[in-house]
Amino acid sequence: MTDRTALDRTALDRSAVDRSALDTVQAQLDAFNAHDLDAFVATYAADAVITGVAPEPVVGSAAIRAFYEPRLQNPELSCVIETSVLFGARWVVAQEQVINAGVATETVATFDVVEGLIARASMLKA
Repeated sequence: MTDRTALDRTALDRSAVDRSALDTVQAQLDAFNAHDLDAFVATYAADAVITGVAPEPVVGSAAIRAFYEPRLQNPELSCVIETSVLFGARWVVAQEQVINAGVATETVATFDVVEGLIARASMLKA
């Protein structure tokens, strides 16, 4: 009986961690689609690294803000997550459609979420 209770508690603890990573990515997506730069940047760790969106990695809050500010001013830019999966406790892998002026680009995005913030994100465009 005690073993089962311990297993149930472990499953509940893992579920909370899993939900947190998925919730963080959803908050990032919601901020992106709302064109809310402050909320978008707030989903990333201060030293976060984003690759695949520019020729060089985008590193840190100031660089993320500078990179995304002009993009989020574009009212025709949005993103839809077609499907996502949790890999381990921290990684979210998402198949996305990034839409700009009615043209969709398929993207695979990975997010490493640590303590509720995105530490690393990588985008691979089709």
